[in-house]
Amino acid sequence: MNIPAAQPFVPVLVGNDVGSYSLAREFHEAYGVKSVVVPTAGCGNLRHSSILRLFRSSREPRRDDVLDRLASVAAELTDHGESPRPLLLMVDDDELVRTVVDRRQELGVLGYTIPYPNPLVLDQIASEDTLAAACADVGLARPRVVTYDLAEHTAQRARGFARDELPAAGLSFPVDLRHEGRTQLRAAEDPEALVAALEEAAGSGASGRMFVVERIPGPDSLLRLVTCFADQTGAVRLSAHGEVIVEQRTPGQEGRTPAVLAARDEHVEGLAAALLRRLGWRGFAVLTLKVDPRDDTAKLIGISPRLGRDHHYLTAAGINPVRFAVEEHLNGGLAGLDTAATSYSALYTTLPLPLVRRYADTDQRRRIALMIDRDAVVDPFRYEADSGLRRRLRRRMGRARAYRDFRRFPPPTA
Repeated sequence: MNIPAAQPFVPVLVGNDVGSYSLAREFHEAYGVKSVVVPTAGCGNLRHSSILRLFRSSREPRRDDVLDRLASVAAELTDHGESPRPLLLMVDDDELVRTVVDRRQELGVLGYTIPYPNPLVLDQIASEDTLAAACADVGLARPRVVTYDLAEHTAQRARGFARDELPAAGLSFPVDLRHEGRTQLRAAEDPEALVAALEEAAGSGASGRMFVVERIPGPDSLLRLVTCFADQTGAVRLSAHGEVIVEQRTPGQEGRTPAVLAARDEHVEGLAAALLRRLGWRGFAVLTLKVDPRDDTAKLIGISPRLGRDHHYLTAAGINPVRFAVEEHLNGGLAGLDTAATSYSALYTTLPLPLVRRYADTDQRRRIALMIDRDAVVDPFRYEADSGLRRRLRRRMGRARAYRDFRRFPPPTA
């Protein structure tokens, strides 16, 4: 993989596309190191890079063999243990976070450092009851949630639930759906889709409860992100607020946020920090909220225990998040690293600016114009230290593809 033998540690990034590239760039900017990426899907945007090395496999990338591939990576990077050095493992999927946390001891023997919360903390955000109680304690609003018990499932029960119980509880379609014990949401656009999802869950032998979550109305420009880092004492040492401009609707890319305006919101950031302290959080967390236009309140949609795919809005606004993981886990703690909040406004985007402006609201367009004037617009793929011809051509092709995708699968405008 051509990682220098003298490099003191190696970031090992499991994922693909802009999330992994942003991490590799941040490690390179902060420490001058090259990263290894273990792809879990197509990795076109990671090719021909001088700041990372892809760990290729003879098989197509699959999530179920990630641990075997990590063992192979560790063997190659440490000469089968003869030349040990820290391997800082970061992944781009909530379920993979749980997998590596559950296998922390086994991965630790291979040389990996796992900068994620322990399983008990992860259990709290996967438990509807625990998360609801914690939010109530700190005064953080949430969308309405209605519970469906899979133990009582029948086809007739599911149809009655979708047709009668949800409207009676004040929920209208579309809604989101989450299985107990998991953090990721899936969409149900109409009653038929919800019934099909419940039938699928019951037919697979799943037990427990399904949670139907109210979909807050309004455009994507009402979405908010708060990225935090809590140290090993529980103190929240990083807080970065971002306003989403637009999400993607391309099949397979739903929910990605390729344009984020970094800007302070001390009230929302304070609520996020209070919730993490209440949960006993350690490490990174990304809280996704949406401002409800019916009462102008930011409501928590979910928490992710990792840096998000489009987290580079932090770096755009003056904070390199990987410094928190390295100093905390490899360099003895954060004593010399000040508590950080976004120091200035900036626009992160991988989209052409005309698309960003099209989906921004009026106030966001005004601030975006200021960011353009101040040269505070950042595309993580535009990195002078990694700007070979093939990468520039791929970036140009990606921007052209964005116009096509947004024309075929248009989000609602603000």
